[in-house]
Amino acid sequence: MSFGLVTIPVGLVAATESKSISFRQVHRADGARVRHERVCTAEDRRVRWEEIAKGYELPDGRMVVMTDDELAELPLPSAHTIEVAEFVPTGTIDPIMFDRSYFLQPHQVALGAYGLLCDAMADTGHVGLGRAAIRTRERLALLRPYGPGISLVTLLWPDEVREPDFGWLTDQAPQPREQEKRMAEQLVMSLSSTTFDAISYRDHSREALQALIDAKLADRQITIPEPRTQEVADLEEALRASLTQAIQARATGQSGAGG
Repeated sequence: MSFGLVTIPVGLVAATESKSISFRQVHRADGARVRHERVCTAEDRRVRWEEIAKGYELPDGRMVVMTDDELAELPLPSAHTIEVAEFVPTGTIDPIMFDRSYFLQPHQVALGAYGLLCDAMADTGHVGLGRAAIRTRERLALLRPYGPGISLVTLLWPDEVREPDFGWLTDQAPQPREQEKRMAEQLVMSLSSTTFDAISYRDHSREALQALIDAKLADRQITIPEPRTQEVADLEEALRASLTQAIQARATGQSGAGG
Protein backbone atom coordinates (compact mmCIF):
# COMPACT_ATOMS: atom_id res chain seq x y z
CA MET A 1 0.00 0.00 0.00
CA SER A 2 1.45 3.39 -0.94
CA PHE A 3 0.42 7.01 -0.77
CA GLY A 4 2.79 9.65 -2.04
CA LEU A 5 6.28 8.30 -1.32
CA VAL A 6 5.17 6.31 1.73
CA THR A 7 5.05 2.53 1.27
CA ILE A 8 3.37 0.22 3.81
CA PRO A 9 3.64 -3.58 3.35
CA VAL A 10 0.29 -5.18 4.19
CA GLY A 11 -1.55 -8.45 3.83
CA LEU A 12 -5.12 -8.80 2.56
CA VAL A 13 -7.51 -10.61 4.92
CA ALA A 14 -11.20 -11.24 4.11
CA ALA A 15 -13.33 -9.03 6.35
CA THR A 16 -16.64 -10.78 5.69
CA GLU A 17 -17.93 -14.33 5.38
CA SER A 18 -21.18 -15.78 4.16
CA LYS A 19 -23.42 -17.34 6.80
CA SER A 20 -25.96 -18.49 4.23
CA ILE A 21 -27.05 -22.10 4.50
CA SER A 22 -25.89 -23.90 1.34
CA PHE A 23 -27.37 -27.00 -0.24
CA ARG A 24 -25.99 -29.86 -2.34
CA GLN A 25 -27.77 -31.54 -5.19
CA VAL A 26 -28.95 -34.98 -4.06
CA HIS A 27 -31.05 -37.87 -5.34
CA ARG A 28 -34.55 -37.31 -3.91
CA ALA A 29 -35.15 -41.04 -3.37
CA ASP A 30 -32.16 -41.79 -1.12
CA GLY A 31 -30.45 -38.45 -0.35
CA ALA A 32 -27.19 -39.49 -2.05
CA ARG A 33 -25.08 -36.70 -3.51
CA VAL A 34 -25.19 -36.16 -7.28
CA ARG A 35 -21.75 -35.78 -8.87
CA HIS A 36 -21.04 -33.23 -11.59
CA GLU A 37 -18.86 -34.74 -14.30
CA ARG A 38 -16.30 -32.67 -16.23
CA VAL A 39 -16.94 -33.89 -19.78
CA CYS A 40 -15.31 -32.49 -22.91
CA THR A 41 -18.12 -31.80 -25.39
CA ALA A 42 -15.80 -32.36 -28.39
CA GLU A 43 -14.27 -35.69 -27.29
CA ASP A 44 -17.13 -36.93 -25.09
CA ARG A 45 -14.80 -37.99 -22.27
CA ARG A 46 -14.05 -36.94 -18.71
CA VAL A 47 -11.34 -34.28 -18.32
CA ARG A 48 -8.79 -34.24 -15.49
CA TRP A 49 -8.37 -31.09 -13.40
CA GLU A 50 -4.87 -30.48 -14.79
CA GLU A 51 -6.40 -30.28 -18.29
CA ILE A 52 -8.83 -27.51 -17.31
CA ALA A 53 -8.12 -23.95 -18.50
CA LYS A 54 -10.10 -20.73 -18.74
CA GLY A 55 -11.74 -19.80 -22.02
CA TYR A 56 -13.21 -16.55 -23.34
CA GLU A 57 -16.02 -17.13 -25.84
CA LEU A 58 -16.21 -14.73 -28.79
CA PRO A 59 -19.58 -13.65 -30.23
CA ASP A 60 -19.07 -16.02 -33.19
CA GLY A 61 -18.60 -19.00 -30.86
CA ARG A 62 -14.81 -19.30 -31.11
CA MET A 63 -12.95 -19.77 -27.82
CA VAL A 64 -9.76 -18.02 -26.69
CA VAL A 65 -7.98 -20.35 -24.26
CA MET A 66 -6.03 -18.71 -21.40
CA THR A 67 -3.62 -20.47 -19.05
CA ASP A 68 -3.14 -19.65 -15.38
CA ASP A 69 0.44 -18.56 -16.10
CA GLU A 70 -0.71 -16.12 -18.80
CA LEU A 71 -3.29 -14.61 -16.46
CA ALA A 72 -0.77 -14.35 -13.61
CA GLU A 73 1.66 -12.45 -15.86
CA LEU A 74 -0.80 -9.74 -16.98
CA PRO A 75 1.03 -6.37 -16.95
CA LEU A 76 -0.96 -4.73 -14.15
CA PRO A 77 0.68 -1.71 -12.41
CA SER A 78 -1.36 -2.58 -9.29
CA ALA A 79 -0.20 -6.22 -9.20
CA HIS A 80 1.80 -5.86 -5.98
CA THR A 81 0.91 -2.38 -4.71
CA ILE A 82 -2.30 -0.71 -3.57
CA GLU A 83 -1.46 2.79 -4.75
CA VAL A 84 -3.64 5.53 -3.28
CA ALA A 85 -4.26 7.99 -6.11
CA GLU A 86 -6.32 10.52 -4.13
CA PHE A 87 -8.26 11.16 -0.94
CA VAL A 88 -11.93 12.19 -0.97
CA PRO A 89 -14.32 13.19 1.84
CA THR A 90 -16.01 10.28 3.63
CA GLY A 91 -19.50 9.68 2.24
CA THR A 92 -18.81 10.92 -1.30
CA ILE A 93 -18.76 7.40 -2.77
CA ASP A 94 -22.23 6.07 -3.57
CA PRO A 95 -22.79 2.74 -1.73
CA ILE A 96 -24.17 1.23 -4.95
CA MET A 97 -20.51 0.86 -6.01
CA PHE A 98 -19.48 -1.15 -2.91
CA ASP A 99 -18.49 -4.75 -3.62
CA ARG A 100 -16.50 -6.63 -0.95
CA SER A 101 -14.58 -5.65 2.18
CA TYR A 102 -11.13 -6.78 3.38
CA PHE A 103 -8.88 -5.93 6.31
CA LEU A 104 -5.40 -4.64 5.56
CA GLN A 105 -3.04 -6.35 7.99
CA PRO A 106 0.25 -4.41 8.30
CA HIS A 107 3.66 -6.04 8.49
CA GLN A 108 5.47 -5.47 11.78
CA VAL A 109 8.01 -3.09 10.21
CA ALA A 110 5.27 -0.73 9.02
CA LEU A 111 3.11 -0.34 12.13
CA GLY A 112 4.03 3.33 12.55
CA ALA A 113 3.23 4.36 8.97
CA TYR A 114 0.08 2.23 8.98
CA GLY A 115 -1.24 3.87 12.16
CA LEU A 116 -0.30 7.31 10.87
CA LEU A 117 -2.31 6.83 7.65
CA CYS A 118 -5.27 5.44 9.61
CA ASP A 119 -5.29 8.39 12.03
CA ALA A 120 -4.82 10.93 9.23
CA MET A 121 -7.88 9.65 7.35
CA ALA A 122 -9.97 9.52 10.53
CA ASP A 123 -8.93 13.01 11.69
CA THR A 124 -9.50 14.65 8.30
CA GLY A 125 -12.71 12.74 7.49
CA HIS A 126 -11.27 11.42 4.22
CA VAL A 127 -10.92 8.00 2.57
CA GLY A 128 -8.38 6.85 0.03
CA LEU A 129 -9.08 5.81 -3.55
CA GLY A 130 -6.78 3.69 -5.68
CA ARG A 131 -6.38 0.38 -7.52
CA ALA A 132 -5.63 -3.13 -6.31
CA ALA A 133 -5.12 -6.35 -8.28
CA ILE A 134 -6.94 -9.27 -6.63
CA ARG A 135 -6.75 -12.70 -8.29
CA THR A 136 -5.39 -11.23 -11.56
CA ARG A 137 -8.21 -8.70 -11.81
CA GLU A 138 -7.60 -5.01 -11.18
CA ARG A 139 -10.19 -3.48 -8.90
CA LEU A 140 -11.04 0.07 -7.91
CA ALA A 141 -10.37 0.21 -4.16
CA LEU A 142 -11.45 2.42 -1.27
CA LEU A 143 -9.35 2.58 1.91
CA ARG A 144 -11.07 3.69 5.11
CA PRO A 145 -10.42 3.58 8.84
CA TYR A 146 -12.19 0.68 10.54
CA GLY A 147 -11.75 0.23 14.27
CA PRO A 148 -8.02 0.46 15.04
CA GLY A 149 -7.04 -0.45 11.47
CA ILE A 150 -7.76 0.09 7.79
CA SER A 151 -10.34 -1.67 5.63
CA LEU A 152 -10.11 -2.03 1.86
CA VAL A 153 -13.44 -2.02 0.01
CA THR A 154 -13.41 -3.11 -3.62
CA LEU A 155 -15.65 -0.97 -5.79
CA LEU A 156 -17.48 -1.67 -9.02
CA TRP A 157 -16.15 0.16 -12.06
CA PRO A 158 -18.46 2.97 -13.24
CA ASP A 159 -19.54 1.00 -16.34
CA GLU A 160 -20.61 -1.90 -14.08
CA VAL A 161 -23.34 0.24 -12.51
CA ARG A 162 -26.45 0.42 -14.64
CA GLU A 163 -28.17 3.71 -15.37
CA PRO A 164 -31.63 3.73 -13.75
CA ASP A 165 -34.58 4.31 -16.05
CA PHE A 166 -37.03 5.97 -13.69
CA GLY A 167 -38.71 8.21 -16.23
CA TRP A 168 -42.01 6.38 -15.75
CA LEU A 169 -41.96 7.36 -12.06
CA THR A 170 -42.12 11.08 -12.77
CA ASP A 171 -44.50 10.58 -15.68
CA GLN A 172 -47.05 8.39 -13.91
CA ALA A 173 -46.69 8.90 -10.16
CA PRO A 174 -49.52 10.97 -8.61
CA GLN A 175 -48.53 14.06 -6.67
CA PRO A 176 -48.88 13.51 -2.89
CA ARG A 177 -51.14 15.77 -0.87
CA GLU A 178 -49.56 18.11 1.67
CA GLN A 179 -51.04 16.13 4.56
CA GLU A 180 -49.51 12.91 3.18
CA LYS A 181 -46.09 14.56 2.83
CA ARG A 182 -46.14 15.79 6.44
CA MET A 183 -47.21 12.39 7.77
CA ALA A 184 -44.55 10.62 5.70
CA GLU A 185 -41.88 12.94 7.13
CA GLN A 186 -43.18 12.34 10.67
CA LEU A 187 -43.08 8.57 10.05
CA VAL A 188 -39.46 8.78 8.85
CA MET A 189 -38.43 10.75 11.93
CA SER A 190 -40.35 8.48 14.32
CA LEU A 191 -38.46 5.47 12.90
CA SER A 192 -35.09 7.27 12.88
CA SER A 193 -32.06 6.37 14.99
CA THR A 194 -28.90 8.36 15.64
CA THR A 195 -26.70 5.34 14.84
CA PHE A 196 -26.96 2.08 12.91
CA ASP A 197 -27.01 -0.95 15.24
CA ALA A 198 -26.33 -3.92 12.97
CA ILE A 199 -26.64 -6.39 15.86
CA SER A 200 -30.35 -5.62 16.16
CA TYR A 201 -31.02 -7.07 12.69
CA ARG A 202 -31.40 -10.82 12.18
CA ASP A 203 -31.27 -13.07 9.12
CA HIS A 204 -34.80 -14.53 9.28
CA SER A 205 -34.30 -16.75 6.22
CA ARG A 206 -31.21 -18.42 7.73
CA GLU A 207 -32.99 -18.89 11.09
CA ALA A 208 -36.03 -20.40 9.38
CA LEU A 209 -33.87 -22.76 7.30
CA GLN A 210 -31.91 -23.83 10.38
CA ALA A 211 -35.17 -24.49 12.24
CA LEU A 212 -36.40 -26.61 9.33
CA ILE A 213 -33.12 -28.59 9.25
CA ASP A 214 -33.25 -29.15 13.02
CA ALA A 215 -36.90 -30.23 12.79
CA LYS A 216 -36.13 -32.74 10.02
CA LEU A 217 -33.24 -34.16 12.07
CA ALA A 218 -35.59 -34.56 15.04
CA ASP A 219 -38.39 -35.89 12.81
CA ARG A 220 -40.90 -33.30 13.93
CA GLN A 221 -43.08 -30.66 12.32
CA ILE A 222 -42.41 -26.94 12.60
CA THR A 223 -45.01 -24.23 13.15
CA ILE A 224 -45.38 -21.89 10.19
CA PRO A 225 -46.40 -18.39 11.35
CA GLU A 226 -49.31 -16.66 9.70
CA PRO A 227 -48.24 -13.84 7.38
CA ARG A 228 -48.83 -10.37 8.75
CA THR A 229 -51.37 -8.63 6.56
CA GLN A 230 -53.23 -5.40 7.05
CA GLU A 231 -55.53 -4.03 4.41
CA VAL A 232 -55.57 -0.25 4.34
CA ALA A 233 -58.08 1.79 2.42
CA ASP A 234 -55.76 4.53 1.11
CA LEU A 235 -52.28 6.01 1.45
CA GLU A 236 -53.18 8.56 4.11
CA GLU A 237 -54.82 5.90 6.29
CA ALA A 238 -51.75 3.68 5.86
CA LEU A 239 -49.47 6.52 6.91
CA ARG A 240 -51.62 7.31 9.93
CA ALA A 241 -51.71 3.66 11.04
CA SER A 242 -47.95 3.30 10.52
CA LEU A 243 -47.23 6.46 12.46
CA THR A 244 -49.38 5.32 15.38
CA GLN A 245 -47.69 1.92 15.37
CA ALA A 246 -44.22 3.50 15.28
CA ILE A 247 -45.01 5.84 18.19
CA GLN A 248 -46.37 2.94 20.25
CA ALA A 249 -43.29 0.82 19.49
CA ARG A 250 -40.98 3.65 20.57
CA ALA A 251 -42.97 4.11 23.78
CA THR A 252 -42.52 0.43 24.69
CA GLY A 253 -38.86 0.38 23.64
CA GLN A 254 -39.38 -2.03 20.74
CA SER A 255 -37.58 -1.95 17.41
CA GLY A 256 -38.61 -3.34 14.02
CA ALA A 257 -35.04 -4.31 13.14
CA GLY A 258 -34.96 -7.81 14.53
CA GLY A 259 -38.64 -8.62 14.53
